[in-house]
Amino acid sequence: MWFRLHTLDHRRVGGSRLIGTGTLAIIRAAFFAYTLAGWLLSVILDAKDGNMKGHFVYFTYLCYTGLLAYLAASLVHTVQVWRRGSPTLFVRMPKVLQLMHWLLFASALLYATIVSVMFWSLIYQASDYTSTKRKWVNASVHGTNIVIMWADMILGAMVFCAHWSHPLLLCFLMALYLSLAYINEAVNGWFAYGFINYKVHKALEVPIILGILVGTAVIYYLLYGLQVLLDRVLPPKHITDQSGLEYDDGDEQEDGYKLVSKP
Repeated sequence: MWFRLHTLDHRRVGGSRLIGTGTLAIIRAAFFAYTLAGWLLSVILDAKDGNMKGHFVYFTYLCYTGLLAYLAASLVHTVQVWRRGSPTLFVRMPKVLQLMHWLLFASALLYATIVSVMFWSLIYQASDYTSTKRKWVNASVHGTNIVIMWADMILGAMVFCAHWSHPLLLCFLMALYLSLAYINEAVNGWFAYGFINYKVHKALEVPIILGILVGTAVIYYLLYGLQVLLDRVLPPKHITDQSGLEYDDGDEQEDGYKLVSKP
């Protein structure tokens, strides 16, 4: 089946490796509140400075918006597991929306990792951030983002899907963003990032783009490998929900524990 929907275990949505569901809900609520504050301040500052036209041209802010969306959705599902014992809303959603939640988690974690690594290694210049508010926004969108998503990965129970269709789609989204960056240069006359400036890199630009796309897939599987290790060292806590499903410890699938009917 495309995107391996039958292997995505719905109980990972509100499950946890280390803590109770109520505590996880509180932590995810704090993550959401912090991220929302950072997102709002970034928009307000750019609007005040007259830079909103180019705000979402930056991959950073698009990814931060995706992070905010994932934290909001995961908080809703976690609260449902805490209060009702089952992510009922998630289970009742159409399969395509369930897939979108899984891809939202994968994109938030994967892109937060890529954004933070590339920013601090290639882009950061202290002189670009003079005010305290700008420094806080910069730290939030290029540092706190990866801390939040790695903490969510370790504390929660969500995992990537190993099937090639998932990283392929995320690489396709990365290619779409790069297309947007070139369209922005053609329309507005400036590049969001220097490393995609084909006027400077010329013949090297194609290898740079291919490197970004291949690197995206490699980082995806590195994170997946880390999640497999986490599953072995810190397996998700077993939760029997109201749908009568439980984990079968002796029958694992590639993307988590298989669900079986309760006798």
